[in-house]
Amino acid sequence: MTVSNVLLTGGNGFIAVHILLLLLKHGHNVTTTVRSESKTTHLRKTFPEATESGQLKFAIIQDMTAPGAFDQVFKDNAFDSVLHTSSPLVFGVEDPEKDILQPAIKGTTEILKSTKEHGSKVKRVIITSSFAALANSSVNSTKHVYSEKDWNPITYEYAVQNPGVAYFASKALAEKAAWDFVEKEKLQFDLVTICPTMVYGPALQEVTSLETLNATSLQFYQIFNGQNNDLKGNGVWLWVDVRDVAEAHVAALEKPEAGGKRFLLAEGNFNVGQVANYIWEHYPERAKAKGIPRSTQFSGYPPEGVYSADTSASRDILGIKYTKFEDSLKDKFAQFILFEKELRSA
Repeated sequence: MTVSNVLLTGGNGFIAVHILLLLLKHGHNVTTTVRSESKTTHLRKTFPEATESGQLKFAIIQDMTAPGAFDQVFKDNAFDSVLHTSSPLVFGVEDPEKDILQPAIKGTTEILKSTKEHGSKVKRVIITSSFAALANSSVNSTKHVYSEKDWNPITYEYAVQNPGVAYFASKALAEKAAWDFVEKEKLQFDLVTICPTMVYGPALQEVTSLETLNATSLQFYQIFNGQNNDLKGNGVWLWVDVRDVAEAHVAALEKPEAGGKRFLLAEGNFNVGQVANYIWEHYPERAKAKGIPRSTQFSGYPPEGVYSADTSASRDILGIKYTKFEDSLKDKFAQFILFEKELRSA
């Protein structure tokens, strides 16, 4: 395996820290971008040896959508690979075009432009996309089998007029913009996109309170803590462990045959009722104390059935062996217990 000089964007994110861990374990040299110097503190503590040796370096990019935002980090380094995991911050959404669609697209195209102009040694760019880029509401209630061939059909114009779908549309439009850029430009690098479904599993990023966990971790903690006793899910019926998502990114970097491909990541189907059942089986006293129901009208699959996923490409090309749902829950809930002890005593 050839050691790479890697640019990893958004290195303090839920998925990105797991990617960073694997990159360093595999011996790669990594420069990761964060939005402020304070965001490096946790990473320096988590990876002290890599930081001290220079294997891990940091670059501050406050606004990844600004023209030329990544130019300087390319000028200062000789990267041969780019892993783009970060996405623009979204606060109050008043204008879906200005607040969601344009930042998502620009965040993707700006790094591709900088790579083209200043990353002459880069051979591969890997972009973290999403199942949202594939999801199609017209087939979501059927037994459709999703694959890398699927695309979210929502148009830019429709998303501008319908803020409720803007986030899902932004993922598809940003990924399409990346593929269009690669197709139109004469480039020295190829492109890989990774499309994970709902991502769960243990957190490596900084956690200062249980209320500020990343969204998917918070979803399960609220069930674990008796704060979601309706057991309502979010309408997505496919999942993947965050450690498998990290494996996929690093495999996409290291395996030549991954070039030019999309990869859909999913271990399989899940519903919130399975989460509640796991808590009752392994934490019965807590389940009783928190009043967690074993099931509700919302906790199972809809009667018409749900879609599934063909993940043969990720298995065959990237070599992913997916973590089972129960194993992921085991690690996640053990971490919740640890967080409760640590954060309450802090």
